[in-house]
Amino acid sequence: MKNSRYLILVFCGLLLFSCTGNKYIVERTPKHNNPVDEISWLKKRKKEFEKRECQITLYEKDGKNYYAVFATTPRAFDKNTTVVYDQEGNICLKFGGLIPPHKREAVKKFFENAENKGTIWKCKQRHKKE
Repeated sequence: MKNSRYLILVFCGLLLFSCTGNKYIVERTPKHNNPVDEISWLKKRKKEFEKRECQITLYEKDGKNYYAVFATTPRAFDKNTTVVYDQEGNICLKFGGLIPPHKREAVKKFFENAENKGTIWKCKQRHKKE
């Protein structure tokens, strides 16, 4: 009986220490009825977004919604990318790092006429307690 209690205690201790939790924290604005949870193509891509630091900003242009996804790739030089999707999930713009001149004009044109409605979803790295 004494040995079984000891084994259970050791097992629970190992289980507790093995649960390190997720490396990233997800924040939603708004918390309920968030487009990332409601729009099917965004919902499908959510798993991919949760694996790195990323934020999704809602833009409105000409009465339509656009979703700009800014994502970082860990341990890679110049791998920060922004992809702008339309309401159906089609890529409108994709850029990152040093933008070539021909793309720079398209990016400038989109953002000068689009209204920033704010960040609706953010995944950031959990800070370790020291």
